[in-house]
Amino acid sequence: MGWLFMRDMDGYATARSYLDNQFTYAHADHRLTVLASSMVGSTYYAACERIEASGARAVFAVVCLTKQSTGARDGCTFGYKDMTETMGPCESDCPAAILDELTETDSIYASEWRARCRANLVRRKLERAKPAPKPGQTIVFDEPSFQ
Repeated sequence: MGWLFMRDMDGYATARSYLDNQFTYAHADHRLTVLASSMVGSTYYAACERIEASGARAVFAVVCLTKQSTGARDGCTFGYKDMTETMGPCESDCPAAILDELTETDSIYASEWRARCRANLVRRKLERAKPAPKPGQTIVFDEPSFQ
């Protein structure tokens, strides 16, 4: 699928609020509600609840790449490309709060995407836990053992 560009965000102040509105709607056969969303850089992540008229419920992830431009020649200042987790998006920095909302899935692509997101969360947590020396601080290493 391609990108959708527009001249403005229809009065919404942020890409997140605009996309939350786009993915919250009701039709005769189902309704979709954004339960949680977040912008990580220019990527939008959302947990969307779909309830069918029959009562069946599923919560899945939506990922949108976004672009904003003030100097576009055609006047289009905002664009997004939306996909679901079942498409196996490359972007895998979804926050844990959104992943925790999702229901079980049979999709291999979605399962692999969720696993990549969880692995990235663990990796970032470990990186933050590494000590960072401060300027002027002396670092003493253990003596190397030669055999």
